[in-house]
Amino acid sequence: MIDKKIEDSIKSLIKILKKEKLSSIKFSNKSSSIELSQEITSQITTNKKNIMDEEVNAKDSVDSKQDSLLDTIDSPMVGVIYLSAKPSSPTFIKKGQKIKKGTTICLIEAMKTFNEIKADKDGVVSRILVKNAEAVEFGQPLIELK
Repeated sequence: MIDKKIEDSIKSLIKILKKEKLSSIKFSNKSSSIELSQEITSQITTNKKNIMDEEVNAKDSVDSKQDSLLDTIDSPMVGVIYLSAKPSSPTFIKKGQKIKKGTTICLIEAMKTFNEIKADKDGVVSRILVKNAEAVEFGQPLIELK
């Protein structure tokens, strides 16, 4: 059984812990030692997270509106993409370049075969969405066109 004096001390420590919003408190003397802790969710952290979420959502909204205005050329197969014919060669396309339907935009290696990927529409290269020698999936956007 806990001594009344010790019980009162514990209750006092709990009140202090809650009132001061401390994560832990420790008390010790010659004969005993008491340590109390609690998990605290900080309101500041929550507010900061909410603000960051709102910023991300706003950016996603702007990005999705911009994306809806842009066309993409998607990968017709699974493989490894190469943006130039050889490592020492210039890339097939560059950002800002006008391309016409039928222009070679990259190579995709699939099953040890290099396949020329040609543009299926006219446009201006807005962004290249893949990196050289990166694995790509079927239907994955490769470039954005304006």
